[in-house]
Amino acid sequence: MLSILKRTLGAVCIILAFHSKANVADLDVLIVTEHLPPYQISKDNKLIGGLVAIEIQKLMKTVLPESTIEVMSWARAHQVALVRPNTIIFSLVRTSEREDKFIWIGKVAQVRTELITLKDSELQPVETLSELKNTQIGVKRQDAVATFLNNNGFEYGKELVEIVSTMSTMRMLEKGRIETIPSNQQIIEFYCQNTGCANSDFKTLYVFKKLSEEFYLAASLGTDAKLIEKLKAEFTNLDLPIQ
Repeated sequence: MLSILKRTLGAVCIILAFHSKANVADLDVLIVTEHLPPYQISKDNKLIGGLVAIEIQKLMKTVLPESTIEVMSWARAHQVALVRPNTIIFSLVRTSEREDKFIWIGKVAQVRTELITLKDSELQPVETLSELKNTQIGVKRQDAVATFLNNNGFEYGKELVEIVSTMSTMRMLEKGRIETIPSNQQIIEFYCQNTGCANSDFKTLYVFKKLSEEFYLAASLGTDAKLIEKLKAEFTNLDLPIQ
């Protein structure tokens, strides 16, 4: 009798485990990101690599093996993840403004963000942001840095110039069409490897000390609890570039 009960309980556990996996697999999940080298690298709107992307792809093959990752502009990816349940997004900067708007799965990278300009620019390093008032700053739409600057008195249409992507801000800075942009040393290095410039062609004006630049894998509010549980459990197995 006891052996029959054990076999029955074992079978129930297997069925429940399979049912849980099937439920997650059957969800209408959308995974979104942007082209942000060297963290996410895309070609023709298809993800082909990147320090973070490679690891996230491993995670999704385990949790959602039939899924694909869609590459789109950051403004669109951010907006979709704000309003659509069962949406997964990376790499999303975790800020106080965003804290209650997403479900945070795990940190994928940590960087030091700076305002940079061309080496021969007349602009000089500053200690406070207020010293850069009336300076044109190229920012990515819906970006955490843009929000931070706006909250600190920099105005859209005056100091803040919205640009579609991080690589576009680099190109506009290099061509002298904008005075300064947010960036970090990894992005500059990747950009120069592909364009022929050098890190020494740029200089740092200001280092953001009060702005968290922790990149996260996150999910939209309303995302299935079983999916979140599985993502968090498998996330610990990833080898991510956290400094």
